[in-house]
Amino acid sequence: MQKETRTKKRSLRNILSEALTLAAIFTFPTVVGAQLTGAVNAVQKTTAAAGVAGGGDLVQIIGRIINIFLGFLGVIFLVLLLYAGYTWMTAGGAPEKVESAKKTIRNAVIGLVIIASAWAITAFILNALVDATGGGGVFGSGAGGIGLVGSSGSLGAGIIEYHLPERNATDVPRNTPVIITFKEAIQPASFIEGWTESTSGTVTGLNSANIQLYRSDDPKTALASSAARVSFTQDRKIFVIRPVDLLGSPTNNVKYSVKLRGGNSGILLQNGGPAFGGAYGQGYEWMFEVSTFTDTTPPQVLAAIPYAGGKYPRNIVIQVTFNEAVDPTGATGLFQNGSGFTNMSIRPNGGLGTPLDGEYKISNKYKTVEFLTTDKCGVNSCGKDVFCLPPDATLEVAVKAATLSSQPPMAQFTSQGFDGITDVVGNSLDGNANKISEGSPQDGYVWTFGTSNVVKLTPPKILETVPDASPGQGQSNRPLDEPVSAIFDTLLQSSTLTSEAARIEPLGPAETNPDTFWYSVGMELMTANNTPIKPNEVADRAAVIIKHRPYQPSGLKPKEELNYYNPFLLSDIQDAFQNCFNPATSAVCKGAPNCCNNSPKGQDCSFKP
Repeated sequence: MQKETRTKKRSLRNILSEALTLAAIFTFPTVVGAQLTGAVNAVQKTTAAAGVAGGGDLVQIIGRIINIFLGFLGVIFLVLLLYAGYTWMTAGGAPEKVESAKKTIRNAVIGLVIIASAWAITAFILNALVDATGGGGVFGSGAGGIGLVGSSGSLGAGIIEYHLPERNATDVPRNTPVIITFKEAIQPASFIEGWTESTSGTVTGLNSANIQLYRSDDPKTALASSAARVSFTQDRKIFVIRPVDLLGSPTNNVKYSVKLRGGNSGILLQNGGPAFGGAYGQGYEWMFEVSTFTDTTPPQVLAAIPYAGGKYPRNIVIQVTFNEAVDPTGATGLFQNGSGFTNMSIRPNGGLGTPLDGEYKISNKYKTVEFLTTDKCGVNSCGKDVFCLPPDATLEVAVKAATLSSQPPMAQFTSQGFDGITDVVGNSLDGNANKISEGSPQDGYVWTFGTSNVVKLTPPKILETVPDASPGQGQSNRPLDEPVSAIFDTLLQSSTLTSEAARIEPLGPAETNPDTFWYSVGMELMTANNTPIKPNEVADRAAVIIKHRPYQPSGLKPKEELNYYNPFLLSDIQDAFQNCFNPATSAVCKGAPNCCNNSPKGQDCSFKP
């Protein structure tokens, strides 16, 4: 009797052991599924780029078939397990029945192991393919849904406004720095090892615990503190990381990854809270590919507004747009009471007067610098302050070229940064557009214009959008990577075109994790024919451009499988005369998302028609 009891106990332990093994195997496909995410995304991009209709839908269908098939197999194996367990428990001590039950369980487990292994091998190969083709970053936390990559949603919807190099950028020059713009002020110690308020002028080494910059194929190559110098803008929102040695190789393109650490022990806001929190708490990651060459082409001015020789309402914003991104630490700052930022200046009396007090801001992906005075002269239709230049004045705007180093066109870099305008790699401004950097003062860019006593307060309007915003027009079957754009009827104040004022909200069954959808906002100066301007062409309007992570393709039939992407252009967007965009259709806006107060739950706000 005791022998029979021990046998039953031993049999029960065996059943529990087999069941636990089976449960572990059933959870394994979930882990492997996360690896497949990046691979499927690469296939979707390839089919879309090749012009194969429905390519993305085909991938989803295949994915669904595989999931259904595996789920069906799981049900079969579960039934086999239950049947074997029942047979074993009711065997009544018959050896042949017990052995048969064991064999059934053993075969079921072996079958699951084989299927799971085949899935894992396939996922590994496809994931390697994504890495080889630069398909959106294979590192990261890969989160929910087909084709989604985690730790990327902080760009746009989270704390990050923009960064260079961009996500998945190619042909990046070897001397390019990493530049990151945050929406709030950041503690410099988060980026600079050992930084304190008292040592701010002497400490520049990278905080390698919070920021990792490394070759994507080998995390051990992450730059040490001494291998990079870090600088930041006065508002502590933009940080520039300059590697001491060139990135990449002179013979082969090299992929690099950047990781920003999240959480309470990672990058911190100026107020001490975590920069990456909530749905974005894991931090931020992206990848780009460095080419074999260095950038030695100096930047030039593409457009200077107001245009030389004209006379404009005094609330116009002074705006300089360059043909490439410029170093933000040398292009932003305050000038007050005769001191401060001097790389640009605005002087009355045709250049003979004292420079005007005000702030210089960089925006439009580091391509546009704007100046606003401190002289308030009214409010716009959304109740926001409007700042004015002196009335009935002749103003001179001077953009300073940087002092050259011993290796032109490179500018001289000191502990105070550049003493003039350079591109992001440090090439000094080519103000006379002769394609040669001659330094200051030869390469400065100077022009004059006049102001009237008029304050223009006419709200801007949208002329056209892509996709077409008209109901039922062009809203379906859009290319998965098509940027959203809106052309306005006037020039825009570039610094107001933020990812808060212009955004995309992803909705649908495939968009379940906010830390996968990223987007960035820029501006394009346009001609009267709604085409981007070229050098020496005049811009009289501008477009908002929103780049984004590829959309998730919708299902074929059920409405609930459709994925929607809603662009919002809010009244924070202002034109070059500081007038706010008013997307509402009535004289009083009652809590709509596009209201003057930018809040669907805010109070009513009135505005002039």
